[in-house]
Amino acid sequence: MLFGKLIMENENSKHTTEDENFTNKRRKIEVETQKVIINGSYVEPNFIKTLSEGFCKKKELYFENGAKIISNPFTCCVLPDFLQPKEFTENLKEEIEEIEVELKLSDLYQFKQSKDLSTCTDRSISLLRDMIYGAFLEWMKRITNIPLNDKVDISCSCYTHTDHLLCHDDELEGRRIAYIYYLVPEWEKEYGGRLDLFNMVNGSPADIATSFIPEWNNLIFFEVSPVSYHQVSEITAYKTRTSISGWFYGPPMKRNVRPTESILFQSPSSIPVDILQWINPTYLEPESQTKIRHSFEESSEIELLDFFQEEKYEEICSILNSNCIKWQRKGPPCRRNYEEIVNMDEMPTIVKECQALFCSEPFLLILSNITGLRLHPACSEERIEMAEVNTSIRKWSPGSYTLLHDQSFFEFPTLNVGLCFNCSGWDIEHGGFTSYVAKDEYEELLRVDPKQNTLALVYITEETSNFVKYINCRATECPNPCFQDIFLVYCEKE
Repeated sequence: MLFGKLIMENENSKHTTEDENFTNKRRKIEVETQKVIINGSYVEPNFIKTLSEGFCKKKELYFENGAKIISNPFTCCVLPDFLQPKEFTENLKEEIEEIEVELKLSDLYQFKQSKDLSTCTDRSISLLRDMIYGAFLEWMKRITNIPLNDKVDISCSCYTHTDHLLCHDDELEGRRIAYIYYLVPEWEKEYGGRLDLFNMVNGSPADIATSFIPEWNNLIFFEVSPVSYHQVSEITAYKTRTSISGWFYGPPMKRNVRPTESILFQSPSSIPVDILQWINPTYLEPESQTKIRHSFEESSEIELLDFFQEEKYEEICSILNSNCIKWQRKGPPCRRNYEEIVNMDEMPTIVKECQALFCSEPFLLILSNITGLRLHPACSEERIEMAEVNTSIRKWSPGSYTLLHDQSFFEFPTLNVGLCFNCSGWDIEHGGFTSYVAKDEYEELLRVDPKQNTLALVYITEETSNFVKYINCRATECPNPCFQDIFLVYCEKE
């Protein structure tokens, strides 16, 4: 009886295989004969004329077919149900899900991206590529009145939980039109992954003015310009946001001169501070300072554990976590997003003392002894001036970050010093670490993690800078999703 059952199962398996082969052959024929076209309502002459006029004159328009042009904060066009037929979009999604993607990770972004799809041989992707290089390119020329050339970038991007793309303008030589085509499931606002557009204040992006929730088969495009600042907000759900995006190219536009920021360096503070009450006595001993100096001179960086005396450290941790501290948001978002103490006069005494300690002449002498740098006249037989310092007390929470930008690199070497508060048990998977990188390089040279009561010293040249990695939504799962730090930059004066 068992033998007979096996025979029947084999017969059923044979029929199943034949059915599958027939289905696969039929699907192959359908795929080979399928076409991809732009939604017919979008290629009608009257629609093209009206859309073009609205886009070029930056007019806000809404159409019966669901298309719209928004003009605030910059001109952006949204076209729902863009490609036809439905079977093509479904086949395209299946092929996109099978292609290889690579994790992209930097100060600005975290997501997965494919290589350029120009060489992909998958049927639906090839059809889409040919359509973009052909009919879509010609359609875009008519809509924008820009003499676009034949160069087009096209790739697939996949954003999953905690992935993001922070505020940027897309400006790069020759880029004229940015486009995004969505292949997402049903999407809710609370999932994140929105396309956020920023308004401009005094030549820099400020607040989010408009947001678009990704929708299946929707196309969004806008002109790349000095004001086209946008971002993809962090994916906060365990969903995948898939899109095909890229740029059309044309005659380069003249780029605006970006606003400059002045970094204020000050002379040492005159406020008296008793360093014996603050600093761990171990780090005041000459023998310890000599050992630290030898280590620092070998690697140009060191971490000093238990740097503050425990009672002082706990006291300032408690104050910084309390409601008596007034924090102010620090931007612009194309460079940074965190909170900072701005008015030190309004701060509790211990906060003032902490800042004054790091800016005091006795502390500069300690730094000179443990680093070998010429920060204090007493450390050198040559005639030198007292070093200058830039200081800030910052608060880091989900959504906080700093980005590398044109002015991230000083024209002279500096000593970076940082001490974190209320960061016990912080997981670097949440972000918030400081990453040091070389100019025009992507490889990380050094990472400094937030550590409780640990003074981090890093000496960098003018070819090196740092950024604080975006703090993602996982931090909200921690008992304390925020931490603070005091960060200082010291520069020697000849």
